Amino acid sequence: MLDKVIKVTTTKNPRDNQLIKIKEIQEKLGLSYVERKNYSIADLIEKYKCDYLFVIKRDKLVLTDINTELFWHPNMAFLKIKAIQKGESDPIIRAMDLQKGDSVLDCTLGFAADSLVVSSYLGDEGTIVGTEVNKYIAYLTAEGLDNYNTDGLEIKSAMQRIKVINADYNNYLKSLEDNSFDIVYFDPMFKVPNKKSEFMNSLRPFAEHSYLSLESVNEALRVARKRVVAKDRMFSKELESLGFTEFYGGGARGSTKYGAIIKTI
Repeated sequence: MLDKVIKVTTTKNPRDNQLIKIKEIQEKLGLSYVERKNYSIADLIEKYKCDYLFVIKRDKLVLTDINTELFWHPNMAFLKIKAIQKGESDPIIRAMDLQKGDSVLDCTLGFAADSLVVSSYLGDEGTIVGTEVNKYIAYLTAEGLDNYNTDGLEIKSAMQRIKVINADYNNYLKSLEDNSFDIVYFDPMFKVPNKKSEFMNSLRPFAEHSYLSLESVNEALRVARKRVVAKDRMFSKELESLGFTEFYGGGARGSTKYGAIIKTI
């Protein structure tokens, strides 16, 4: 993404709050503003020779090119939260062996779908911090978690408990003291992508594509008090090669699994 040209604009006939948002985005993301006037998105991209536009809409922020719109949405998180609240088991909860009030570091936050499920389960006493290396995704996620409209007070609280940090997780892990979090979690981009996922395909151009390294796992083990957990495709053996020994998920139709390394005291 470092070589991509991105500018910020609004909808046609923007409201005052949209115009105010321009300055914030310019300062935080370093983007140049282009006036929308009566241009289409395709026309603006052609006129200003940019790859993407950060569009301030009336109800959300959108990162778009000619073919794709990327914006924050809870995705499947709400459905998983409701299922857990009904007593159903979820593999990420089991893999983390989550206890109310635990602290979790999500090293690959993305749009925080997993973190939202975890935050809901942890409750008010829990702590969850997420690092996202791409500043545009980090900004979209932070804004979405703060401003997404939902009637559920409990879910809204879960959204607002997630602390978003724009950082490379390798650097962030090195900055932490031993046993800083109960659980450290990774959901790296799969080496073999799931091409059926339209959401992940739209996110892929902005994602960090380097896979999990043994150095990162060892650093995570230093930072984690209880365990390190990572997600991968069901058929992959990458986690086994990195020392993960406990596995959760799958089932008859499951396509992903969660691996865990449990720390012994």
